[in-house]
Amino acid sequence: MTIAEQERTEAAVAELAYQRPVDRVLVHRRAVLEVFVTDAVRHGDDAFAVAVQAPRAHSYYNDHTQRPALLDPLFLLEAARQAVTVVAHQWLDVSYDTSFLISDWTTEFTDLAALRARGHAPDELVVEVTARDLKRRGTRLLAATLECVFLVGGRRAGTSVIVAGYLSRDGYTAHREKSRGSVPPLSSAMPHTRTGTPVAPSLVGRERTENVVLTDVTRHPGATTALRAVLDVPVRHAAMYDHPLDHVPAMALMEAARQAAVLASGGPGERCYVRAFGATFRRFVELDSPVTVSVTPSAGERLTVDFLQDGEPVCTAEVGVTVLPVPDADGR
Repeated sequence: MTIAEQERTEAAVAELAYQRPVDRVLVHRRAVLEVFVTDAVRHGDDAFAVAVQAPRAHSYYNDHTQRPALLDPLFLLEAARQAVTVVAHQWLDVSYDTSFLISDWTTEFTDLAALRARGHAPDELVVEVTARDLKRRGTRLLAATLECVFLVGGRRAGTSVIVAGYLSRDGYTAHREKSRGSVPPLSSAMPHTRTGTPVAPSLVGRERTENVVLTDVTRHPGATTALRAVLDVPVRHAAMYDHPLDHVPAMALMEAARQAAVLASGGPGERCYVRAFGATFRRFVELDSPVTVSVTPSAGERLTVDFLQDGEPVCTAEVGVTVLPVPDADGR
């Protein structure tokens, strides 16, 4: 980055406001309480800065047992998702009835100290977004790569890269029915009772059972596959199903990957922090067929989490887990 570009970036960040959330339609949310973006500005042809405020008493994103407390990695993924969605609607000419299809998503948090939750005041951050590899048909955007940088307190805390495709409402409906062979059911029409036994929340760093998305876990010490479980995302979950969907959303799959990796790592749930995600979404994860989640060790601290449905791989994630140091007497 040149000095001039750095000055433009700093000026854009200084313009950002945190007074109120943006219109919920900009981030594809029905509940205003699920909107975390408060402002966004453009500071170059393909560069943008997005202001985000973290919630302090959210039933999902503040439901974690980590000590010392860090910003929930799933909240940071959601912050990136909302940031690139705002950018697409406001500056990339993507209409509001467009469906966003994520094919690849890679995230790494490189400065965990910057992610310490303040507690006494809302945590505020900036997501810098750069749009690359825009593919258009005429004026309509078909696909793009959105590169994000998380800035917390002026410190670069991590990066996230989202590769997305964009389909019109009619195109999405036709694509879903053709690939599935039938009209997919909506989450609002699915049974909301759980059929398996959820894992104990503390083992995956959660406090509430309703935020656990894995059931019927079996461990296989010494085997190639270290752990197997069944995916069970409550269809009435206020954050993961903020509005009715005809598939399991990417954010829910990432929470499942996080929980599976924490379980397989063997560390205490309150000290395991997922600092890296890399996911490839091969096809839609259907609501009306069971999904098996399996974990195999990978290189270093990484674990591979595979999602299988009807015998076919639907998503593969590489997850990096780190064990936080034991906090001192002040919980720091």
